[in-house]
Amino acid sequence: MVEINAKIQINASREKVWKIISEIDNDPSYWKAITHIRNISKEQNVIIRDVFLGKDNKCQQRVTLFPKEGIHIKWLKGPITGIKDILLYTSGSTTILETQMSYTILGVTSIFSKSISQKLQNEAELALQLIKEEVEEGHQSPQLEERKLWADLVNSKK
Repeated sequence: MVEINAKIQINASREKVWKIISEIDNDPSYWKAITHIRNISKEQNVIIRDVFLGKDNKCQQRVTLFPKEGIHIKWLKGPITGIKDILLYTSGSTTILETQMSYTILGVTSIFSKSISQKLQNEAELALQLIKEEVEEGHQSPQLEERKLWADLVNSKK
């Protein structure tokens, strides 16, 4: 079991932070391991979606939105199972954004769980920092394009 906790203070209202984090289709802009998302169903505040990590690791999530309070994500299928909670609370005139994750890494990658744990911690801290910058500065992060290896470029010209 991998446990991750990260927290950041944002100089903005809870409503402003909620506006950014509740746009869950934008998760790949903040959570860098997510390459793309495919929504399967939506019923009120619950979304079932496929999340792709890297090129070929498909996971399924159930996302429950609690307006202006937080987001509960249950990883249902794939190489990662577990829970990620994203919580919002007010501290004076600022907002605290916190993420708490509890994951089980499945398959061969479980051998490297200590290394993966550090990578997940770094990703959580980066995600919170990117969200903070988005809220406080009000600009979008640039979209990154997939890098191609020289061999891919050679093959694509044929």
